[in-house]
Order: sequence, then structure tokens, then C-alpha cells
Amino acid sequence: MNETINIIENLKTVRHFSDKKISKEHLSVILESCVNAATASARQTYSIIVVDDKEVMKEIGYIGNITLIFCVDFNRVIDTAEYLGFQYKLRIPITDFITGSTDTLLAAQTAAIAAKSLGIDSFFSNCIHRGNINRIYDLLKLPEKYCFPLTALILGYSDEEKSKITKKGRLSGPGIIHFNTYQSLNSQGLENIVLEYDSQDKHFLSLIDDWREKGYSHYLDYFYEKWCGCPREDEINDHPIKSNHKYNQVKEILIKSGFLSEEN
Repeated sequence: MNETINIIENLKTVRHFSDKKISKEHLSVILESCVNAATASARQTYSIIVVDDKEVMKEIGYIGNITLIFCVDFNRVIDTAEYLGFQYKLRIPITDFITGSTDTLLAAQTAAIAAKSLGIDSFFSNCIHRGNINRIYDLLKLPEKYCFPLTALILGYSDEEKSKITKKGRLSGPGIIHFNTYQSLNSQGLENIVLEYDSQDKHFLSLIDDWREKGYSHYLDYFYEKWCGCPREDEINDHPIKSNHKYNQVKEILIKSGFLSEEN
């Protein structure tokens, strides 16, 4: 196994960080590396907000040594066009948003890999979308139009006393990898997936210490019932579908920022 593959294999989510600071040199390397990720037409339709104020991090959601907020952002492209005497318009806003999101996430993942190569741990979070998303715009002074905070990457050094280091479970076979055409899983394939999630050898990350102690037969029983709030088939009538304000707000922000039309 070469060094690059070893780094990727050892990526893990760390939620508790020590007080050890990331050096300016290492931060510079991470930022220089992540902007080398693939991007459509060399546009780099993203902005990266580097946050080192712990009070701001707390308002965002999690505290590390440094938090990088990766935003889909077309403002630089639009402003540069205007500077050169052109009028740039998003042709199909939602398609441009998808392209911009791809650019943004490729840069974000590259940042995590670069950080790990330097011995720096990380944690991707969607905490920026919890609560009032407008707080992120206010905290970071983001432009209202054509800018959307997509993901937060919290960086730091693991606090070994608080962090529970576990194996990182990932599926890598049927159901994930498809050759030539999409292949739906049959009953046996689905059973294999359930058992793979239960495997103590892989130890898929759970939000509880031990789902077995909570009385669940399978990890996915916990995942669907407690984390996703899914009713069982015989309980559907007792679980009316409710509007989710969090995701309604995401839609409202996307409309406000110009990436989604009212009709969508």
C-alpha cells in the first residue's frame, strides 16, 4: 500500500480536539492543496472561509482549532465578468448550483486528505444547516446572492483522552459498486448489507456507544428508527408526515440566493 492510499484509509471523524494549534505553515499547505482539486472550466465556484475564533466556531456548531467553511459561490465569477465588461448570468441556476457544489466538495475532501497527511485530524459537519442558517451569513458576512454555505470542515489534533478511536466502517461491495449498469440488490444482498453493518470487525460509526445495549437487533434498526425517524410499515398511519422546517429553510435560502426558482 502506498502512502497516499494509507492516508485515505486512515481518515477518521474526530469530534474532540486538543489545544494544540495548527501552524500557519500547515494551514497554508492545506489551502494550497485543496484549491488544486478538479473544477469545471477552471472556475473554482467556491469560497473558503477560514475561522479561528472559537466563539464563532461555537455559534457555527463545533469547536476545533480551525474551521473551514466551504461555500458554493459565483460572486467572484460574476464580478470578474463585470470588470471585463461582460454580463454573466447563471444559465440554469440549479444546474450551476450542482456544478458549483461538485467543485466545492472536491476542494473540501482534498483539504481533509491534505490535513491528514500532515497529522491533522478532521470532522465534516452539516452543522451550518442546523438552526437558523441566516446566522452563518451574518457571522461570516456572506453575500446574500449566489453564495451558499455547503459544508464545514473542522480541523485540529485529536484529544486522545476524550476521543474514542474506532474502526471506520464503509461498504465497498454490491449495492455500492456497480459495473457497467446499475444492479439492484435482491433479498440476500440486502441481508448481507444488514449483517455487514452489524459486523464488529468493521464497527460502523453509531451515534450511541452500543446499539445492542439499547435493545436493537441491528445497527440499521437504530439508524432508521432513532436517527432518521422512519416508522415501520405497520406504524405508518400513526406517524403522519410533518413538514421539516430545517429543510424548508434550506429551500428558502437557495431561492433567496438565486440558485433555485420559486417554481422549483
